[in-house]
Amino acid sequence: MESEQAASLPPLYLVDLSPLLAEPSGGSFALEPFTVEDRLDEELFTAAAQIRIDRTNRGVRIVGTVRGRQEGLCGRCLTPAATQLEADIDEEALEQRHATDGALLIGKGNGVDVGRLAVEALDLVRHLVLRCAPPCPERCGLCGANHPSSDCPERGIDPRMAGLATLLPSDDDEGAPIG
Repeated sequence: MESEQAASLPPLYLVDLSPLLAEPSGGSFALEPFTVEDRLDEELFTAAAQIRIDRTNRGVRIVGTVRGRQEGLCGRCLTPAATQLEADIDEEALEQRHATDGALLIGKGNGVDVGRLAVEALDLVRHLVLRCAPPCPERCGLCGANHPSSDCPERGIDPRMAGLATLLPSDDDEGAPIG
C-alpha cells in the first residue's frame, strides 16, 4: 500500500542505482548534498540531506542525515510559524525478487526517490502543533484578545456563578482561625 502511494507522488530527488546494482555487495557511494521541498498537511517541509548508499545482497541501504524546516500556522494564534527539524535515515530498498510486504522497493529503471525519503524522515519528527517562537500571547477565553483570561478587562462574576459568590467570605473578613 505504501509503495502504491509513493508511486503516485511525483519524485522529489530520484537517484539511478544501476551502476551500484551492477557491483557485488559492499559497494558504496555518497550523494552530493541536496535540498528538496514538499507540502504535507498544509505545511511546507524543506529538507537538506547528506546521504550514502551502500550495496547489500538484497538491494541497497540508504543511510544519512536530514536537516530541515517545518513551516505552517501557529496552533494558538494562527500566524506563520516555523521550526527546525533533524532526522536520521536508515532504510533498505529491495530488488523486486526480494520483495516483502510493506518493504521499500527499487523502482523502474533502478531508481529510488531519496528526496521523498528525506521529507518522510522529517515528517516522522515533525511538531504536531506548531507554536510561535518566542511564544505568542495567550488568547483570552472571554473576549478573544491577546492576553490571558485573568487579565481581561471584561472579566467579572459569571452570572451563572453569582449565587456561589455569596458563600465566599468578603475580602475584609479574616474569618475564624482554623484548627
